[in-house]
Amino acid sequence: MKDAIETSTIAFVAIVAIVLIFAAVLGLRSAVETKRRRKAQAKNDAEAWTELLGNQLKIAPISVGDTEAAVALDRARKLHYKAVEQLKTAKKTKQFGRIRTYALAGLHNLNIMRRRLGKAPGPQGPMPFNASGAKKAAKRDDNVSDVPTGPSTGLPF
Repeated sequence: MKDAIETSTIAFVAIVAIVLIFAAVLGLRSAVETKRRRKAQAKNDAEAWTELLGNQLKIAPISVGDTEAAVALDRARKLHYKAVEQLKTAKKTKQFGRIRTYALAGLHNLNIMRRRLGKAPGPQGPMPFNASGAKKAAKRDDNVSDVPTGPSTGLPF
């Protein structure tokens, strides 16, 4: 009887060990797959934002008269160049995140230029620097008007 109890105990421990090893392997595979998906998503985001910045720079004026607008345009061009250069060699998720930040900052600079020139802002992304924007209240957009419009006010726009 004692041999049967020892044998069943050993069998039980072996089964539990096999189940634990199987669970660990599945968990490891899941973690690797999640990391791979996050990296692919970060790469796609970085490429998309960089491409959008490049397209916006193509339609931007070559030079502007306002010095602050010219500085913003120059910064946007430098950020785009930096993003494109780093996109060629980036391999890690953190690097792709940095490239995305460069592209978003470039779009922000293009919008500064547009506002200085009195034009409507172009495409905007999320705040490029999450550390400062996440904790503060959202700033009011200068282009938003508090004047009610519509048929009842007599103002069409």
